[in-house]
Amino acid sequence: MSVDRKAYAEAVIVFVHLAQHSTAGGRVAAQVLLSAYNGFEFQLDIADMGSLDRENYELAMAIIRGRYETGIEPHALIKDGGRVFGALWEKWHHLHVKERGKQTCPACDGRGAIYLNSEDEEDMRTRPCARCEGKGRVWGARP
Repeated sequence: MSVDRKAYAEAVIVFVHLAQHSTAGGRVAAQVLLSAYNGFEFQLDIADMGSLDRENYELAMAIIRGRYETGIEPHALIKDGGRVFGALWEKWHHLHVKERGKQTCPACDGRGAIYLNSEDEEDMRTRPCARCEGKGRVWGARP
């Protein structure tokens, strides 16, 4: 089944909205969109597609087919697409190919910071986590 530009654009719009949420579906939507946008930097984990319901699976396939069949990058189909995809890139930076093998830092629980006084829940002062250098992700999660 062929996908035309209109169906491709409609799928992109729905997935942009979905990818703005930190859910399993949002993660998959971000992977589909960012991989269609720049496949060297982001790659879709095909097994993750299993977390989509049937309707969103069909939209994902429309984006994949639309990218292939039209040759148009997804950001070119929506208003202010460069900014929108830049924001998705930032939100989902941990899905970047260079980050994929990293895990949440066990020292700071992925926050990138350690509380200076963990005994006092009123004291919200922090310092960057030395283990992850404030990034929240590390190679291997050994303590």
